Amino acid sequence: MGCCSSKAADPAAAAAATERLEKRRNSHEPGVVVNARVEAEDGELAALGLQLNDELEEGDPLTDEEEALLRDQIVAKLEDPTVMDCFDETSRVRVFRGMITNNNGTDEENVAEAIETYAKVGAWLRETGDVLKRAVPKEDELTARMETTIGGEDLQGHLVWCEVLGDIAGLVEGGLTSEECKACRMKTMEAIRAAQIKSCETRGPRRYKQVYVIDLSQLSVTSMRHSKVRDLAKAIVTGAGAMFPETAWKLFLVNAPFIFRSAYKIVSPLIHPVTKEKIKILSGPSAYLPALRAAGVPLSAVPQKLGGDRADKPLPELIAELVADGFPRAARPWKPPATASDSPTREPSRVPLEIDDADVAAA
Repeated sequence: MGCCSSKAADPAAAAAATERLEKRRNSHEPGVVVNARVEAEDGELAALGLQLNDELEEGDPLTDEEEALLRDQIVAKLEDPTVMDCFDETSRVRVFRGMITNNNGTDEENVAEAIETYAKVGAWLRETGDVLKRAVPKEDELTARMETTIGGEDLQGHLVWCEVLGDIAGLVEGGLTSEECKACRMKTMEAIRAAQIKSCETRGPRRYKQVYVIDLSQLSVTSMRHSKVRDLAKAIVTGAGAMFPETAWKLFLVNAPFIFRSAYKIVSPLIHPVTKEKIKILSGPSAYLPALRAAGVPLSAVPQKLGGDRADKPLPELIAELVADGFPRAARPWKPPATASDSPTREPSRVPLEIDDADVAAA
């Protein structure tokens, strides 16, 4: 459990990252677009001892060996292989990374889990792929209670979003069921996925993970003792997770009361071990804002409601923007700006002038 305060960057990690950055900068060749803004952000990442933008696995395509494994051991064993047509390129890669590359099971277990996940997610996409355009029962009630808010991007391009985990007992009393909650959460996660697509379209490198911040200031630990409240909390926190694997970059539980440790013991068995390693539990702004910064999340990406500088964007506003922009749709390929200074948002620090659409499609 990551109950901790922010620490200064490890000098050795910072020195190593700075060395890698300088080596890359010295290797730039003609025909390569260098964006000044991302170069500057890579400098910040190096100072923090974090991975640079071009070092993240998210930006890498599957290798020939991985493509063969996907084709021969997974797709070939699907009851309906045509469900793969429902996946865009980044979703296809993301599920593989989550079920095969970064899974902790045996090879046989991972392949079986991948087959199940591609089949399940593909079927959902085929039936409900336009969920952003649909009204989901009780979504307004849950969204208002969760106060789902979208922020900006961290220095590596991951979308930052936050929610309030508060009066769950009130939702139970209002008649919200776990199944209704799951359906609402699926729409929320699809909106976050689409928002990450838009980010990738302006940045270039593929990203499919996000920074998720949960505000616990309104949490009633006492109410968590009741099984119906715990069941609904499980549906909120993990109900849609199986349908959106490999989307968690960092999870910050903030404004956590001291007594929350006991509640965390109840919830933690429900969280995947790989995800659990990414969790930090912190108290108020004096603790979590420095911790976010140390993790590469600047104030400019943190919503104002959490003490950051980013204007709050409520979930309904985001969904309206996404639908107006044509979602659900495939990602539009990133195009290099005429000059690095022309770009209004972060771009990859080093990107070939010719980019294959499949390599930059995002999920």
